[in-house]
Amino acid sequence: MIEALSKRRIEKRPSSVRLQGRILFLTEDPELIRRQLAGEDLAWDTENPQNNPKLRDDISTDEITPAHICFFFDETLGEFPYTGLKCGNEVPIQRGDVKRGGFVAAVSGKRRGKGSSREQSPYAELCAGIKLVIAENIERIYKQNCQNLGVLTSTDFSLIDKVRSGQEIPLSQFTKDEDEITRQIIEYGGLFQFNVARLQGKVSIPPIGAAGEGSRVIWPMTLGEKIFARHMISSATST
Repeated sequence: MIEALSKRRIEKRPSSVRLQGRILFLTEDPELIRRQLAGEDLAWDTENPQNNPKLRDDISTDEITPAHICFFFDETLGEFPYTGLKCGNEVPIQRGDVKRGGFVAAVSGKRRGKGSSREQSPYAELCAGIKLVIAENIERIYKQNCQNLGVLTSTDFSLIDKVRSGQEIPLSQFTKDEDEITRQIIEYGGLFQFNVARLQGKVSIPPIGAAGEGSRVIWPMTLGEKIFARHMISSATST
């Protein structure tokens, strides 16, 4: 397996990305969502946000992928994103709606991705065509799961106009303020690609070890961390 991975072609993403597709605004109004699913592109004023419809806050991972959907583990998940999303007393998104809509980005309000940490949620979005998530703020674990799977995340609503006009967006827009490892994960399009690149010697990570042993780690290590550190494979040629 390691030898096969050493030969797999792995490249960084381009230094800029152009996302071509529609934007789905997850609003509190279920009728506005149904109109978008039917093909209407919702008008959005990034200069005067007070003029825009209210976006849904507190979208949980259970609303993105309800628990019973998580029995799926492959691209079938792309049929289901947001099928648990509640707008008032309604659930306006049904199986296949998002995938059929040709959406490349999804926009919501505060605390996007709260709740249980299920990787199925960003994977379902990715398989439905969603490559970018924009929200006022994004919960940490959900954000990390997005980054690990290759879904871009941002709190910059000015990106809406750039996506709609087909502009190229610097990849640095999504890596700024991130730590070294997270930056490289984003640059390689996800955690799996990053680890293959690491095995191929294309990326490096800070040394793992206990404080006082020449390591950059400055906190005591648990027993589990010590075991991982000792058995860490640093490259495909390691013995």
